[in-house]
Amino acid sequence: MIEHHDTDLSRVLVISTRPDGIITSFNSAAERLLGTRADAVVGKVTPAVFHDPDELRRRGETLATESGCPIQDPFGVIVALVGIGRIVEDQWTYLDRSGYRFPVVLSVSAIPDETGNILGYCFVAKDRRGQLQAEALLRRQAKLLDLANDAILVRDLLADTITYWNEGAVRLYGWTAEEALGAYIHDFLSTTFPFPLEEIKQQFLEQGLWRGELVHTTRSGREITVSSRWTLLRDAAGMPSGSLELNTDITEQIRAQKALKDAHEELELRVTERTADLRDANERLRVLSRRLMEIQELERRAIARDLHDEIGQALTAIKLNLRELRTHPNCEPVEDQIADSLEILAQVLQRVRSLALDLRPSLLDELGLVPALRWYVGRQAERAGWQLKFSADGLTSRPSPEIEIACFRLAQEALTNVVRHSQAQKVEVLLERSSQALTMVIRDNGIGFDQDAIRSGPRVGTSVGLSGMEERVRLAGGTFRIESTPAVGTEIRASFPHGVVSNGTEESWA
Repeated sequence: MIEHHDTDLSRVLVISTRPDGIITSFNSAAERLLGTRADAVVGKVTPAVFHDPDELRRRGETLATESGCPIQDPFGVIVALVGIGRIVEDQWTYLDRSGYRFPVVLSVSAIPDETGNILGYCFVAKDRRGQLQAEALLRRQAKLLDLANDAILVRDLLADTITYWNEGAVRLYGWTAEEALGAYIHDFLSTTFPFPLEEIKQQFLEQGLWRGELVHTTRSGREITVSSRWTLLRDAAGMPSGSLELNTDITEQIRAQKALKDAHEELELRVTERTADLRDANERLRVLSRRLMEIQELERRAIARDLHDEIGQALTAIKLNLRELRTHPNCEPVEDQIADSLEILAQVLQRVRSLALDLRPSLLDELGLVPALRWYVGRQAERAGWQLKFSADGLTSRPSPEIEIACFRLAQEALTNVVRHSQAQKVEVLLERSSQALTMVIRDNGIGFDQDAIRSGPRVGTSVGLSGMEERVRLAGGTFRIESTPAVGTEIRASFPHGVVSNGTEESWA
């Protein structure tokens, strides 16, 4: 039975012969590779039966031409140049039992006897099929490497000299393989490293690979940046012997990244500048809005004072004069006209007082927020027929005038909207003071509304609208929130933290 062992020796056949070529021994590798049992050939045939006949004939003709003496025996062609102490090694083509041809490296040596004559021959043939396949694979791989766009090169690890240089390297750097092979790589390419070379080498040997960005100089003198990947190569004994390097040109990519970074930084700078401009504009707008509201309050106070002091006093004087006329004799013909005038005058006086109170109630300046709100919401509830709940728990001291005005105007605007739009039956106005803030809550059980629709298109008849209320609270240093649900009602909540007012100063309500 022919044995098969998957080792290098299993592909080496050994045949020994007599001087005339008749086989005397035939090893198991020969049995396997040639497909013939030893007992079928030992003592019967010569090794020539396993040689390609055409190859034997051509070599016999060549020997005859060189020596001038033809060789008729095929075995004689094989051993023609072999002698005592002279081993001949050459490449031959063998045929197995099925006729399949395969290449071998054949080494033939003569075996001497005690007298120095040839006792026989020893044939040692190694199957070259694996070697040829590997060489073909290497050639195909080399062609593929030449097709690659990347520069692929191999350098000797000890001398740092170039031992392989593909077509991609020729295209990238400009030097041919003949010019590059044997050159000291780092001087040849004028390499600039991101770290000291010794540190890179140490890391490379420890990890077996390295990658990073290098700056090289091409044959034309142009500096390029490459993404370099190194892989450690080892010899048959496993010792580091070389480095396989793949270099990809990323010069344009680096330039594009730098341009993108510069553009991003410029954009960030412009955004920062525009943000600062917008912040300044918003601050100026807040200052202007605050000033406009201050002027508005001053104008309201002045108009209210004029209505009360001048127009009100003038109308009162007219009323007194009309009453005096009624006491004069002979006034009977105009008695009815005087009575009508007094009635009209009383209505006008009442209207003037109401206008003055709406513009700026004197209670707000004289007694503060709580009495003014109690009076105002009570009057609105009486006019509208609401069921009113008013509470001012914990408010034992007055906040700043600005917050008092903001709360009062917020209540005016909110309750005016309740009268006009909400169809509410119950209204709550609450003033709550906690350890952190003063909070005013205005709540009704009306029909509610869609907040987005109101903000995008204020209803006809509203005063400054939701945005105006929110702006007034914010300018006073507070926060504003409104929640409304259709068919449920609306709640407005404004909070003013202690110690914070709109002009940035601190305040104490103690």
